[in-house]
Amino acid sequence: MKTRLMLAGWAALCCAAILVPGPVRAQSDGALLDALVKKGVLSDQEAEDIRADEEKDYASTAASKINLSSSIKTITFYGDLRLRFELRNGTENAGDVTGSGSILSHNDSQTRDRWRYRLRFGFKGDLYDNFSYGVRFATNPNYDRSGNVTFGDTDSEGPFGKDKSLIAVDQVWLAYKPTSEITLTGGKMPQPFYTTTMIWDDNLNPEGAAEQFDKTFDNGLEVFATAGQFMYGDSADNAVGADTFADIFMFGEQVGIKYKFNDDTAFKIAVSAWNYSGEKNGAAGTVTSLYGNSPLNETNGSTTALASTSSLNNDPQYFDGPFVGAASAPETNVSGINDLGIIEVPAEFDFKAWGIPMRFFSDFAYNYRAYARAGAARGAINSALVNGSNSGVTVTGNYAADVASSNFQGVLTSGEGFLDQSAYQIGYEAGQLKKKGDWDTKLYWQSVGYYAVDPNLTDSDIFNAATNMEGVVLSASYNWADGVTSTLRYAHGNPVNDKLANPNVNQDIQTSNMRTYDLFQADLQWKF
Repeated sequence: MKTRLMLAGWAALCCAAILVPGPVRAQSDGALLDALVKKGVLSDQEAEDIRADEEKDYASTAASKINLSSSIKTITFYGDLRLRFELRNGTENAGDVTGSGSILSHNDSQTRDRWRYRLRFGFKGDLYDNFSYGVRFATNPNYDRSGNVTFGDTDSEGPFGKDKSLIAVDQVWLAYKPTSEITLTGGKMPQPFYTTTMIWDDNLNPEGAAEQFDKTFDNGLEVFATAGQFMYGDSADNAVGADTFADIFMFGEQVGIKYKFNDDTAFKIAVSAWNYSGEKNGAAGTVTSLYGNSPLNETNGSTTALASTSSLNNDPQYFDGPFVGAASAPETNVSGINDLGIIEVPAEFDFKAWGIPMRFFSDFAYNYRAYARAGAARGAINSALVNGSNSGVTVTGNYAADVASSNFQGVLTSGEGFLDQSAYQIGYEAGQLKKKGDWDTKLYWQSVGYYAVDPNLTDSDIFNAATNMEGVVLSASYNWADGVTSTLRYAHGNPVNDKLANPNVNQDIQTSNMRTYDLFQADLQWKF
């Protein structure tokens, strides 16, 4: 009998040696040996001899050559590689004014078709004493809302260059769980809020601190709450001879519930509030700079447009001033964050039908300061219309002609409607993507009003990261192997309000006055 038990023990150890990685195997081997000693199957000396043989065998493997800090409890390496073909098309109407002041004599459009790739990789895991960590890297450090690198977009030395394929830190964070329900995180972190790409592009990782509470009760009810204090833009503190700049912070607060009716059916909803502090006030400048693609800069008490200063384009510390733009205006002050106070309500209902996972999902956002945001735009144009120039606004060049011909009337007569001040998304999804042969389809409608959301955070793919756009999005995905997925996606959009422009910081399609927009993407992605 004892011999049979000993043979069984040896068989278990051999299986563990073959199937389990080194560190985990050592722990499981030790527990098994201790159990066999306790039952009298092995003597203490026999167990020690087996341990010595195991350590000797493990020392000869490649895994034994990796040394980790004693503070690391677990580590997981992960990432994804995506290949993409993409086609975008944006069309303007006849008679529109271009950035150079010329008039289009017919419908004009801009089309971009590109082959692209994105690579992200990193590691994360647990430390001892309830700490955890994560570091991730990604391609394209020059544009945070993409990560894509375009084939052929190379350096000046010739084809197949590498200067566009740079790698940057995408996430770096530490977290602490003082209790099982509370998580405190600091750094450049994965999105801690329950939200959608209508509000946050999923390539953007907020920087700062976040506090999360999540508790599940025995009756299937889960209650969660999240608060975030994010550094939106770092500024020079009271530069000599200039206006006072303050660091810009973004604050988020969210409470929500999830109720699980059974293993297949659940409902989830949350309410979030987004606010800002620290942006400088009292913007001044020319109509040229108000309507430029670059924000305003006040230097040594004078006003300077930054259109030619590419290094400062889209820098949040310069986001101020009226956020303006009419459908007949050449350009807009794209990135202004003045007068933003957003309430968001994301929700979803998950269930199964005919054995297929399905869900209805939605998101709603309303800027309760949108009236002031639109008013700032109207005020800037009214000043130009009445005075031609004053201490705050000076009309120059083609912009003077635009004002004289009432090209900005769309701003003066719009922006007070509910659809201009709100955004919503509603859709349906069927399927799942977990293993080989799985599939997924998604169909949704999205509408983003001109003054509804932060234009610097919205998804860069759907509707070109533009506000004042609405339309339909359809996608279908299939898992060819575990971790290998192909996706086809199509989107078609039009302005929510024809009298207003559709400004965008993204500028994959470089117009702020699209009357129609079409997107097609074909992806092949490997997750590891």
